[in-house]
Amino acid sequence: AQATLAPTEADIADVRQLGFDAWLTREFAKPVSGSSWDWLVAQGVDQDPLNRNGTKGADPQIWQRLLNSPDSLRQRVALAWSEIFVVGLDGVPGPWKQFKLAAWWDLLAGGAFGSYRALLESVTLSPAMGLYLNMSGSQKENAATGRLPDENYAREVMQLFSIGLQALNPDGSVQRDAAGRAIESYTQDTVTQLARVFTGWAVDARRGDSTPELARRPMVLNPALHSTLQAQFLGTTVPANTDGTSALRIALDALANHPNVGPFIGRQLIQK
Repeated sequence: AQATLAPTEADIADVRQLGFDAWLTREFAKPVSGSSWDWLVAQGVDQDPLNRNGTKGADPQIWQRLLNSPDSLRQRVALAWSEIFVVGLDGVPGPWKQFKLAAWWDLLAGGAFGSYRALLESVTLSPAMGLYLNMSGSQKENAATGRLPDENYAREVMQLFSIGLQALNPDGSVQRDAAGRAIESYTQDTVTQLARVFTGWAVDARRGDSTPELARRPMVLNPALHSTLQAQFLGTTVPANTDGTSALRIALDALANHPNVGPFIGRQLIQK
Protein backbone atom coordinates (compact mmCIF):
# COMPACT_ATOMS: atom_id res chain seq x y z
CA ALA A 1 0.00 0.00 0.00
CA GLN A 2 2.92 2.39 0.66
CA ALA A 3 5.10 1.42 -2.27
CA THR A 4 2.59 0.88 -5.08
CA LEU A 5 -0.48 2.60 -6.43
CA ALA A 6 -2.98 -0.23 -6.73
CA PRO A 7 -1.80 -3.52 -5.20
CA THR A 8 -3.58 -6.69 -6.29
CA GLU A 9 -3.94 -9.92 -4.34
CA ALA A 10 -1.13 -11.32 -6.47
CA ASP A 11 1.11 -8.39 -5.53
CA ILE A 12 0.42 -8.94 -1.85
CA ALA A 13 1.22 -12.64 -2.16
CA ASP A 14 4.43 -11.73 -3.99
CA VAL A 15 5.58 -9.48 -1.14
CA ARG A 16 4.71 -12.15 1.44
CA GLN A 17 6.79 -14.71 -0.41
CA LEU A 18 9.84 -12.50 -1.07
CA GLY A 19 9.85 -10.32 2.04
CA PHE A 20 10.10 -6.55 2.06
CA ASP A 21 13.82 -6.18 1.35
CA ALA A 22 13.95 -8.64 -1.52
CA TRP A 23 10.81 -7.19 -3.07
CA LEU A 24 12.16 -3.64 -2.86
CA THR A 25 15.54 -4.70 -4.27
CA ARG A 26 13.80 -6.23 -7.26
CA GLU A 27 11.59 -3.18 -7.82
CA PHE A 28 14.54 -0.78 -7.61
CA ALA A 29 16.31 -2.82 -10.29
CA LYS A 30 13.44 -2.59 -12.79
CA PRO A 31 14.12 -0.27 -15.74
CA VAL A 32 11.91 2.70 -16.46
CA SER A 33 8.77 1.46 -18.15
CA GLY A 34 7.63 3.36 -21.16
CA SER A 35 7.45 7.10 -21.61
CA SER A 36 4.59 9.53 -21.27
CA TRP A 37 6.02 11.44 -24.23
CA ASP A 38 6.03 8.33 -26.40
CA TRP A 39 2.46 7.55 -25.32
CA LEU A 40 1.28 10.96 -26.55
CA VAL A 41 3.10 10.41 -29.84
CA ALA A 42 1.49 6.96 -30.18
CA GLN A 43 -1.91 8.63 -29.77
CA GLY A 44 -1.04 11.02 -32.59
CA VAL A 45 -1.36 14.09 -30.37
CA ASP A 46 1.62 15.77 -32.04
CA GLN A 47 0.12 15.30 -35.50
CA ASP A 48 -2.93 17.52 -35.01
CA PRO A 49 -2.03 21.23 -35.24
CA LEU A 50 -5.03 22.05 -33.04
CA ASN A 51 -3.30 20.32 -30.12
CA ARG A 52 -0.40 22.77 -30.24
CA ASN A 53 -2.34 25.28 -28.18
CA GLY A 54 -4.60 22.80 -26.41
CA THR A 55 -4.32 20.34 -23.55
CA LYS A 56 -5.43 17.09 -25.16
CA GLY A 57 -3.70 14.15 -23.49
CA ALA A 58 -2.36 16.12 -20.51
CA ASP A 59 -4.22 14.09 -17.88
CA PRO A 60 -4.34 10.68 -19.63
CA GLN A 61 -0.57 10.62 -20.16
CA ILE A 62 -0.09 10.57 -16.38
CA TRP A 63 -2.96 8.24 -15.54
CA GLN A 64 -1.80 5.61 -18.02
CA ARG A 65 1.56 5.53 -16.22
CA LEU A 66 0.06 5.35 -12.74
CA LEU A 67 -2.49 2.65 -13.58
CA ASN A 68 -0.67 0.43 -16.06
CA SER A 69 3.09 0.60 -15.53
CA PRO A 70 4.85 -2.55 -14.28
CA ASP A 71 7.40 -0.45 -12.33
CA SER A 72 4.84 0.64 -9.77
CA LEU A 73 7.38 1.57 -7.08
CA ARG A 74 9.12 3.95 -9.47
CA GLN A 75 5.82 5.54 -10.44
CA ARG A 76 4.86 5.91 -6.77
CA VAL A 77 8.15 7.69 -6.08
CA ALA A 78 7.68 9.86 -9.18
CA LEU A 79 4.25 10.80 -7.84
CA ALA A 80 5.85 11.76 -4.52
CA TRP A 81 8.45 13.89 -6.31
CA SER A 82 5.66 15.55 -8.32
CA GLU A 83 4.12 16.67 -5.02
CA ILE A 84 7.44 18.19 -3.90
CA PHE A 85 8.72 19.60 -7.21
CA VAL A 86 5.36 21.00 -8.28
CA VAL A 87 4.32 22.33 -11.69
CA GLY A 88 0.73 22.88 -12.80
CA LEU A 89 -0.93 22.77 -16.20
CA ASP A 90 -2.52 26.21 -15.86
CA GLY A 91 0.78 27.79 -14.85
CA VAL A 92 2.81 26.49 -17.81
CA PRO A 93 2.33 28.92 -20.72
CA GLY A 94 3.13 28.47 -24.38
CA PRO A 95 2.50 25.68 -26.88
CA TRP A 96 2.37 21.92 -26.35
CA LYS A 97 1.42 21.98 -22.67
CA GLN A 98 0.61 18.27 -22.68
CA PHE A 99 4.11 17.47 -23.94
CA LYS A 100 5.68 19.74 -21.32
CA LEU A 101 3.90 17.76 -18.60
CA ALA A 102 4.76 14.45 -20.27
CA ALA A 103 8.43 15.42 -20.37
CA TRP A 104 8.10 16.49 -16.72
CA TRP A 105 6.77 13.10 -15.65
CA ASP A 106 9.40 11.27 -17.68
CA LEU A 107 12.05 13.40 -15.94
CA LEU A 108 10.73 12.55 -12.46
CA ALA A 109 10.31 8.85 -13.25
CA GLY A 110 13.76 8.62 -14.81
CA GLY A 111 15.40 10.31 -11.83
CA ALA A 112 13.23 8.77 -9.11
CA PHE A 113 15.94 6.42 -7.81
CA GLY A 114 18.98 8.56 -8.64
CA SER A 115 20.72 11.26 -6.64
CA TYR A 116 18.85 14.25 -5.29
CA ARG A 117 21.52 16.56 -6.75
CA ALA A 118 21.05 15.20 -10.27
CA LEU A 119 17.28 15.42 -10.02
CA LEU A 120 17.48 18.99 -8.71
CA GLU A 121 19.48 20.03 -11.77
CA SER A 122 17.09 18.32 -14.17
CA VAL A 123 14.16 20.01 -12.43
CA THR A 124 15.88 23.41 -12.53
CA LEU A 125 16.54 23.26 -16.28
CA SER A 126 13.19 21.71 -17.20
CA PRO A 127 11.09 23.84 -19.57
CA ALA A 128 7.98 23.08 -17.49
CA MET A 129 9.60 24.34 -14.28
CA GLY A 130 11.34 27.22 -16.04
CA LEU A 131 8.01 28.51 -17.28
CA TYR A 132 6.05 27.69 -14.13
CA LEU A 133 8.34 29.61 -11.76
CA ASN A 134 9.63 32.24 -14.20
CA MET A 135 13.28 31.21 -14.37
CA SER A 136 12.94 31.04 -18.15
CA GLY A 137 13.51 34.57 -19.40
CA SER A 138 14.92 35.98 -16.17
CA GLN A 139 17.58 38.55 -17.05
CA LYS A 140 20.44 40.26 -15.27
CA GLU A 141 19.98 43.57 -13.50
CA ASN A 142 19.83 46.80 -15.48
CA ALA A 143 20.46 49.99 -13.50
CA ALA A 144 19.19 52.19 -16.31
CA THR A 145 15.73 50.62 -16.40
CA GLY A 146 15.57 49.36 -12.82
CA ARG A 147 15.22 45.75 -13.95
CA LEU A 148 16.16 43.11 -11.38
CA PRO A 149 16.45 39.31 -11.74
CA ASP A 150 13.19 37.46 -11.18
CA GLU A 151 13.25 36.01 -7.65
CA ASN A 152 10.49 33.44 -7.97
CA TYR A 153 12.58 30.33 -8.59
CA ALA A 154 15.32 31.39 -6.16
CA ARG A 155 12.71 31.61 -3.40
CA GLU A 156 10.81 28.45 -4.21
CA VAL A 157 13.88 26.25 -4.79
CA MET A 158 14.82 26.96 -1.17
CA GLN A 159 11.41 27.11 0.46
CA LEU A 160 9.86 24.08 -1.26
CA PHE A 161 12.51 22.07 -3.11
CA SER A 162 15.51 21.85 -0.80
CA ILE A 163 15.92 23.42 2.67
CA GLY A 164 12.58 24.81 3.84
CA LEU A 165 11.89 27.93 5.87
CA GLN A 166 13.47 26.91 9.18
CA ALA A 167 16.83 25.46 10.20
CA LEU A 168 16.40 21.80 11.13
CA ASN A 169 18.20 19.25 13.25
CA PRO A 170 18.98 15.88 11.65
CA ASP A 171 15.84 14.39 13.26
CA GLY A 172 13.68 17.06 11.61
CA SER A 173 13.05 19.13 14.74
CA VAL A 174 13.31 22.90 14.37
CA GLN A 175 16.44 24.69 15.58
CA ARG A 176 15.72 27.55 17.99
CA ASP A 177 17.67 30.52 19.30
CA ALA A 178 18.25 31.39 22.95
CA ALA A 179 14.81 33.00 23.14
CA GLY A 180 13.12 29.87 21.81
CA ARG A 181 12.33 31.35 18.41
CA ALA A 182 12.68 29.23 15.27
CA ILE A 183 15.83 30.06 13.29
CA GLU A 184 15.08 30.99 9.69
CA SER A 185 16.92 29.10 6.94
CA TYR A 186 17.42 32.15 4.75
CA THR A 187 16.60 35.85 4.42
CA GLN A 188 15.31 38.10 1.67
CA ASP A 189 18.91 39.00 0.87
CA THR A 190 19.62 35.29 0.30
CA VAL A 191 16.83 35.22 -2.29
CA THR A 192 18.09 38.36 -4.00
CA GLN A 193 21.65 37.05 -4.23
CA LEU A 194 20.66 33.56 -5.38
CA ALA A 195 18.35 34.98 -8.06
CA ARG A 196 21.43 36.27 -9.90
CA VAL A 197 22.53 32.70 -10.52
CA PHE A 198 19.31 31.82 -12.34
CA THR A 199 19.47 34.61 -14.94
CA GLY A 200 20.11 34.14 -18.64
CA TRP A 201 18.34 30.77 -18.98
CA ALA A 202 15.36 30.24 -21.30
CA VAL A 203 13.35 27.53 -23.02
CA ASP A 204 15.21 26.22 -26.08
CA ALA A 205 12.66 27.35 -28.69
CA ARG A 206 14.13 27.23 -32.18
CA ARG A 207 12.98 29.24 -35.19
CA GLY A 208 10.81 27.23 -37.55
CA ASP A 209 10.38 24.26 -35.19
CA SER A 210 6.67 23.39 -35.07
CA THR A 211 7.17 20.10 -33.22
CA PRO A 212 6.80 19.66 -29.43
CA GLU A 213 10.57 19.13 -29.01
CA LEU A 214 11.05 22.42 -27.15
CA ALA A 215 9.01 20.86 -24.34
CA ARG A 216 11.74 18.38 -23.42
CA ARG A 217 14.97 20.13 -24.37
CA PRO A 218 16.69 21.50 -21.24
CA MET A 219 16.76 25.28 -21.00
CA VAL A 220 19.73 27.00 -22.61
CA LEU A 221 21.94 29.86 -21.43
CA ASN A 222 22.33 33.22 -23.13
CA PRO A 223 25.55 34.52 -21.53
CA ALA A 224 24.71 38.13 -22.43
CA LEU A 225 21.64 38.00 -20.17
CA HIS A 226 23.33 36.33 -17.19
CA SER A 227 24.25 38.43 -14.16
CA THR A 228 27.98 38.71 -13.58
CA LEU A 229 27.66 40.20 -10.09
CA GLN A 230 29.02 38.32 -7.10
CA ALA A 231 26.38 36.25 -5.33
CA GLN A 232 26.62 35.19 -1.67
CA PHE A 233 24.11 32.79 -0.13
CA LEU A 234 23.99 29.94 2.40
CA GLY A 235 27.70 30.29 3.17
CA THR A 236 28.63 30.02 -0.51
CA THR A 237 30.09 32.66 -2.81
CA VAL A 238 29.78 32.74 -6.58
CA PRO A 239 32.58 35.11 -7.62
CA ALA A 240 31.88 38.05 -9.91
CA ASN A 241 32.15 37.27 -13.63
CA THR A 242 31.49 33.55 -13.13
CA ASP A 243 29.92 32.08 -16.26
CA GLY A 244 26.29 31.01 -16.00
CA THR A 245 26.87 27.25 -16.19
CA SER A 246 29.49 27.31 -13.45
CA ALA A 247 27.36 29.62 -11.29
CA LEU A 248 24.44 27.22 -11.57
CA ARG A 249 26.64 24.27 -10.61
CA ILE A 250 27.98 26.09 -7.54
CA ALA A 251 24.48 27.07 -6.42
CA LEU A 252 22.95 23.62 -6.88
CA ASP A 253 25.89 22.00 -5.09
CA ALA A 254 25.34 24.36 -2.16
CA LEU A 255 21.63 23.60 -2.01
CA ALA A 256 22.03 19.83 -2.38
CA ASN A 257 24.72 19.68 0.33
CA HIS A 258 22.84 21.84 2.82
CA PRO A 259 22.19 19.96 6.10
CA ASN A 260 18.47 20.75 5.91
CA VAL A 261 17.96 18.68 2.76
CA GLY A 262 18.04 15.30 4.50
CA PRO A 263 15.38 16.01 7.12
CA PHE A 264 13.31 18.40 4.98
CA ILE A 265 13.09 16.32 1.80
CA GLY A 266 13.30 12.96 3.60
CA ARG A 267 10.29 13.75 5.77
CA GLN A 268 8.24 14.75 2.73
CA LEU A 269 9.13 11.56 0.88
CA ILE A 270 8.03 9.55 3.93
CA GLN A 271 4.76 11.49 4.10
CA LYS A 272 4.02 11.11 0.40
